[in-house]
Amino acid sequence: MSMLAAVLAVALLSSSVAHAVDVEMGIQAPGPSDPPALVLAPTRPVSELHAEITAGGKTYTFDHTNVPAGKQLVLAWKRDTSVTEARADLRIIYEDGYVDEITVPIEYAYAGELSVDLSRASADLDKRVVTVSVSEPIERAEVTVYGARKAVLNRAEVEIQGGPGEITVPWEGDPGDVVLLDVTLHGAAAWTGFTYSPWFLDIPHDDVLFASDSAAIDKTEEFKLQATLKELQDVIEKYGEVVPVKLYIAGCTDTAGDGGHNRDLSARRAKAIAHWLRDHGYDRPIFYHGFGEGLLAVRTGDGVDEARNRRALYMVGANPPPAGSGVPRVSWTPL
Repeated sequence: MSMLAAVLAVALLSSSVAHAVDVEMGIQAPGPSDPPALVLAPTRPVSELHAEITAGGKTYTFDHTNVPAGKQLVLAWKRDTSVTEARADLRIIYEDGYVDEITVPIEYAYAGELSVDLSRASADLDKRVVTVSVSEPIERAEVTVYGARKAVLNRAEVEIQGGPGEITVPWEGDPGDVVLLDVTLHGAAAWTGFTYSPWFLDIPHDDVLFASDSAAIDKTEEFKLQATLKELQDVIEKYGEVVPVKLYIAGCTDTAGDGGHNRDLSARRAKAIAHWLRDHGYDRPIFYHGFGEGLLAVRTGDGVDEARNRRALYMVGANPPPAGSGVPRVSWTPL
């Protein structure tokens, strides 16, 4: 099972996102002989994680230490088909000392083996669809669309008639307003669900000017990053209780010089900006990538010195920039 294959839920869909933590979480739907399990995967390093799961009058305790970002933890409890509700009490201490405490009510079903694989999930903002893979045929979906501060923007039931394999689930709403999709999938004899965020914002900013062939941030340029930091803090205040806010920094160059060198230089500059923001108080996950000449603001020929192409993009979302954002799909590097 891939890291996100188990990030699916039933009642957890709405309850777990009411308080955004830097941990992907969901329910591993029990198959014919499998126990139910809560699946956790922190997006940043965790020093200590304590969990108590109460189901059927019994409490199951789990403790983990020194959990790296991205590591999947499967917290399973006793299989009892007469029990389909549980409660998880989590206390998470991150490596930087930040502490999160959350109570998650859980509902699950034993019928069938319907599962959702989110490892290759993607959203298309232009078409207003999210694509996931499922293990069984799907007949319909219930879709709740949330906006900022978890305001409900739309609820709808849509026909799917697809699967097994990839299915597309349509949603309604302005892509600029939609923050989170809460989806329940119904097959012939089973149902399950997932949450996914197509939310994406491009943070307006003044670009840091670097010296030629340098990734060092001059003191005279720091006021620009101070303004960006304020913008990011405003974003967290508005959206941080709905989804885990992640920052993606894309470094770009013009076409002057060697392409390989430009990719390396743009990556070093994006990383330098990421480090500056972290060192000055930004505590949410940061990812960066050097696009070099691959993301031009102004199309030019090779070897053209164009200031408008020497830039960085600051983008926030719960997932990497989606289709329709104008940013290619790449492997982002976590800071």
